Amino acid sequence: MWTHDYSQTTELAPEPLWQLLADVGGWVRWNGGIESLVLDGPVAVGTTFRMTPPGEDTLASTIVDLQPGQVITDLTELDGVAVRVEHRLDARADGRTAVTYRIEVSGAVPDEVAQEIGTAVSADFPDVIDNLIAAAETASR
Repeated sequence: MWTHDYSQTTELAPEPLWQLLADVGGWVRWNGGIESLVLDGPVAVGTTFRMTPPGEDTLASTIVDLQPGQVITDLTELDGVAVRVEHRLDARADGRTAVTYRIEVSGAVPDEVAQEIGTAVSADFPDVIDNLIAAAETASR
């Protein structure tokens, strides 16, 4: 298994960030790593969505955890490998918000392969977090 956290703190409160994260179908508007995304129902645990990264095949994912205002986690399973991505917002006492994307790769592969997959999948996470914050700042104006 391989895990890695990407985190950034913003001056924003969690609410405008959560509005964008909870709009799973709208991720394509601010996440450059998504060419298209089709949500197969309401944003709820068990709902699936189909996401196509630019120039790649479409992947099916499932929402496996939802804590409104704080966490949405999706799981993608392919060829015995599970990729879980947790999108977390943590309100800080100083009024700022920590935005964390945690990736976990597990399954029937050696740890080195899990790390290779995880690194490839999450390479753009710092940019994605930057774009999420920028979109929330724009929406808050």
